[in-house]
Amino acid sequence: MFRTLAFINIVLTLGLIVIGGLVSADFTGLECTSWPICYAPTVDKASIYPILHRIFAGIIIILNTILFIKKPKERAVRLGLFLLILQSLLGGINFIYKLPTLVSVFHLMLSFAYIAIFAQLFVPDIEKISEKIVSYNPKAKDFVFVMLLIALVQFFFGGVIHQTATKDVCGMGENINILCNTANGIKFWPSTVAAQIHSLHKYLGILFLLTLIVYLFSIIKTALSLHGRAFKQFSFLSSSLVILFLIHLFNAKRLFLLTDTTYFQVLHLLLAVLISLNLIFLFQWFKKFEEVNLGGYQHTFASDMLSLTKPRLGLLVVSTIISGILLTGEYIDFFYLVNALVFSILIVMSATTINCYMEIDVDANMVRTKDRALPAGRVKPIYALIQGWILFIVGFLATYFFVNTATALLGALAFFSYLYVYTPMKRKSPAALFVGALPGAIPPVMGRTIVTGEIDGLAILLFTILFVWQIPHFMAISIYHKQDYAEGDIKVYPHFYSITKMKICIAVWTFLLALSAVSGYFFDLNSKNFFIASIIVNGLFFAQSLQSFFIDDEESYVAWARQYFWGSIIYLPLLLSLMIFLS
Repeated sequence: MFRTLAFINIVLTLGLIVIGGLVSADFTGLECTSWPICYAPTVDKASIYPILHRIFAGIIIILNTILFIKKPKERAVRLGLFLLILQSLLGGINFIYKLPTLVSVFHLMLSFAYIAIFAQLFVPDIEKISEKIVSYNPKAKDFVFVMLLIALVQFFFGGVIHQTATKDVCGMGENINILCNTANGIKFWPSTVAAQIHSLHKYLGILFLLTLIVYLFSIIKTALSLHGRAFKQFSFLSSSLVILFLIHLFNAKRLFLLTDTTYFQVLHLLLAVLISLNLIFLFQWFKKFEEVNLGGYQHTFASDMLSLTKPRLGLLVVSTIISGILLTGEYIDFFYLVNALVFSILIVMSATTINCYMEIDVDANMVRTKDRALPAGRVKPIYALIQGWILFIVGFLATYFFVNTATALLGALAFFSYLYVYTPMKRKSPAALFVGALPGAIPPVMGRTIVTGEIDGLAILLFTILFVWQIPHFMAISIYHKQDYAEGDIKVYPHFYSITKMKICIAVWTFLLALSAVSGYFFDLNSKNFFIASIIVNGLFFAQSLQSFFIDDEESYVAWARQYFWGSIIYLPLLLSLMIFLS
């Protein structure tokens, strides 16, 4: 029953994306002057799509709530419910405040993320192959990962094109060309932003095609070594990827040959979603096959080098940079923004890579890190050092010359303080937590300086919030990883403080976080609406910190610390989102 409802949930969300595509393609959402219920003056083509869109959204919310009631501990259900709440708030705020195109595209990306989460429940089981596998190529998995990244980036740019109707800026009909056909002739890189986005979308499609061809060549030996159910699964996933891409390519051509392209646009969007889902299934198939038949995940040099950059941590850092950018409320050139984010990401990746190099012995002694590329011996330390410094030099110089001096210097400050002050100090004193919070609070300030070029009052407020947030956040982590840190010789406060003292510390710092969050209102840095919303959010988070005082046994205390950690993960993006949309 649970799997059936989850499958219906996926199908309905695909339908929601299709209807949403029709709404944005025809701009019929303008007929609805209310939210969340659509009170259109007449029921016709102009209003039926937005009405259906909101009905589907309501059904999906109800269905996910039922799934949550049935299996509240299921990760997909919990994360899906969080995404639904976020998406509903984003949709409502977007309607009320008429936010920029990128917000609508983000709304679309959340729908895909929601489908992807539930799709994980339907990854096929892998059977054990009795014969020895001698020709399996784990590098094929890397090409699937690269295709997935390209598909997601192309999906993003396609969403921008779809939302802004810029598909014809490089020519239509007989004028269509791989390069951009402008009034001044055929250009590889046109001068306008709309045409540049259009061109980049096409070039990503070509890059995807080339990667797909390389992937097909890389799986020949693997396919020959398979048989039975595993061969059928692998063949189906690989062949369906090729077929979907060819249909997608043919449909893209039709888009430029026709004048009435609404339904072809929506089909193009749906095919992009299906291709991305196919890639997710294929990547998960590789992982499961390796676990069942090869004794575990098969690392490659490329995947190990990528793992040194700690992508998940980088994603969190980038999200705080983006929050600083959005809070400026100023116009910013699209590609300047993209370049600034890419250069900032390079600096973050450089710091995490060199950190892995500096802590090889620490990671080797800790259960959760001993299988990382360096302590496990899969990558030579010199490669990590070279990668780290190349990333930093390129990121810093590019930021300095193509963004601005302030952002580059802030990135360098975060880099050196994290590596050469915090990293060695955490093996000597638990007070390193406060030192490490300094580079951790710099990214949102970088977001501000990317746009303004200077540090202002709101930048200081963001720095304060991020600094204070990290203290109880990492205290909670150190509680349930206490033994692991001890084995790695990392000094954390649970090694020195009693359980009662730790409870008090987390509660006090959570209260200080609440004060920091609401203080901007009294300095005219935030709106009254944010002040009210912030009191509610911070009140709930502070209440979670007080739960620990009603816990007596250590097992429940450790479980609470893990729950508090996840609460802090939800709290930060929620607070920053409220700050952005209610400013």
